[in-house]
Amino acid sequence: MTQEFGSSMLIRNTPKSQNEWKKLIDSEGVTSIEADFAQMAIVQEKGQLTVHWAFEDINVMREHFLPMFEELKPEIADADVEFIALDLVQFQNRDWIQPLLTDANFYFFAEWMNMEHPGLDPESIPEFPDKVNMRHATDDDVEKMYSIWTESYGELTVSPATFDYYLERQSWIGVLEQDNEMTGFAINGPVVAGAGEIFEVAVDSRFDDEGYKSLLLSAAVYQLTTQGARRASIKVRPDIKNALRTCADQGFRPVVGGLEYRRSTDEKYNLAKQKERSSASGVKARFGDWR
Repeated sequence: MTQEFGSSMLIRNTPKSQNEWKKLIDSEGVTSIEADFAQMAIVQEKGQLTVHWAFEDINVMREHFLPMFEELKPEIADADVEFIALDLVQFQNRDWIQPLLTDANFYFFAEWMNMEHPGLDPESIPEFPDKVNMRHATDDDVEKMYSIWTESYGELTVSPATFDYYLERQSWIGVLEQDNEMTGFAINGPVVAGAGEIFEVAVDSRFDDEGYKSLLLSAAVYQLTTQGARRASIKVRPDIKNALRTCADQGFRPVVGGLEYRRSTDEKYNLAKQKERSSASGVKARFGDWR
C-alpha cells in the first residue's frame, strides 16, 4: 500500500504537492480510500461534493478508477446533493481518460477560471449613478437573490447547497438597487491572511447591459479592502457573457482554469444514460462510420 501521495503520484485530477494532498485528505468531512499506488477521496467543497484522485500512472488508473469510485458511491448516496463534481486541471490530452469518466457516468459540464487581483487599492471607491444605490442585504432579500442567481447562470447554475454555503460563510452581502428595485448582488467570503474571496456576483438579466456587474465587482473588491484584504480571487465561468472581460477590466488576471465534469446522484438517470450509450455503440458496430 502506498503510504505517501501527492508529488509521487504522476496522475492527479488537479495539481497538488504531497503536503497539499495530505492536507486535503485530512480535512474535515473527507472520505478517502487507498489501493496500491492509488487514492481517491470524496470532499465537501463549498457545500458541494467533489471527487479527487491520485494514481501512479495510466495503467494504475485504468485498473482502479472505477472500482474505487464504486466503493465510494454509498457516501454519495447519503448526501443531499443532486450531483457530484470532478475537476480536471492541466489535462492537455483527455482521449484516454474520457472513457473512464464516461463509464462512471461523469459528463463534461463547463469550463471555469480562477482569477486573482494581486494588489487591491483601498482608495478605489466605487461611484454609483443617479437612482442607483447599494445597501446591505437582509433576510428578506434571500429569495429574490436566489432567483437572480439561478436565472443569471441558467444551465451553469451550481448546487443550491453552494448558495447556502455562501450565505453561511459570507463576510458581506451587498444588494444593488435601481429605483428601489433589486438589480443584482455580490457576496464576499472571509478575508484570511490578507487574501479575500468574492463568492458571487450576479445581475438580473434585464439589466445586463447597464454595467452593473462591473459596479458590483468593484464594490465587492472595495469591501474586501475595508477588512484588510490586499489580494482578491473569484471563480469565473467563461461561458457567461463578458464574465472574463468584466473581471479583467477590474484588474483580475487568470491564474488557473479547468474543466468541470458532473455525475448525477439519481441512479435511475445514470442507468438510462448507460443504456443509451450501449444502444449507440451497437448502432456504430453494425453500420460503422457510414458518413
